[in-house]
Amino acid sequence: MFKQDSLIRPQDLNAIDNTVYEINRDELKARTIFNVKSDVPEGAETYSYDVIKRSGAAKVLAPGAEDIPLVDADMERHTEQIYSIAAAFRLSVQELRQAQAAGRPVESTKAATARRAVSEKENKIAWTGDKNHNILGVTNAGGIQTLAVDQNSAGSSTKWKNKTGREIVADLRKARAAVNKLPGHTADTLVVTPDNMSELEKEYNQYTGQTVLQYLNSQSWFSRIDFTSDLEGQGEGGENWFLVFDSSPDVVELLIPMDIKRHQQEYKFPNYKIPLEERTGGVIIRYPMAIVRGDGV
Repeated sequence: MFKQDSLIRPQDLNAIDNTVYEINRDELKARTIFNVKSDVPEGAETYSYDVIKRSGAAKVLAPGAEDIPLVDADMERHTEQIYSIAAAFRLSVQELRQAQAAGRPVESTKAATARRAVSEKENKIAWTGDKNHNILGVTNAGGIQTLAVDQNSAGSSTKWKNKTGREIVADLRKARAAVNKLPGHTADTLVVTPDNMSELEKEYNQYTGQTVLQYLNSQSWFSRIDFTSDLEGQGEGGENWFLVFDSSPDVVELLIPMDIKRHQQEYKFPNYKIPLEERTGGVIIRYPMAIVRGDGV
């Protein structure tokens, strides 16, 4: 039931809202990498878009010719379901009384925890999807390129922790080339796991004095190098993944029809339950070939 004469004061709700709506870069990492598409109505149940299976080609027309090539022949229409991500937190009547007695807003730690739960789910859906609801993420969407990286020089491992700096760069060179060979596309983003981000601090070789990361930056291979734990242990044998891709909106976007919102509290003695909700369709991938997943690192 809803209780209108709530013990929760306006200053309490303001403190909660400031926490819920405050942008946290670490929690919303996918949003710092992908363009957020937010122009879809909150009440939409689905979103349809075209997926490019291969780049259409133009042609030079002879005088009077009418056989203009249709690029939409190389597209497939996809429809994605839009889901709600929800979490809630409780505030007890006694917590509210204590805050009032102290003349301060209610403690907002619980609100921060609930917001973080929603944000973490948003990120996980963006990277690896949700099997229970048949949502695909960037790493497992149909049509992306996959790269089984080579073993190290000893022939014993594909993992970066067992590779030299030059061998790591060789893996990235192959992934980058697979994107850059596509007309009009450039691999501008590299995303790795936190552990493999540390591996980029290895010496590139004994002659340059540079780390792998410094070498990549000096060559201007990527405009963004970042990490997320959502790529950890996703391989069949528990290996890590990395991603190299063109992050432009015509390749991939994050669909958020409704950003995180606080709903009206529900009261059942001795607690108030405060729900949070976000609407998301996961990632919209219009040109999957411009995304390369490296396996086995």
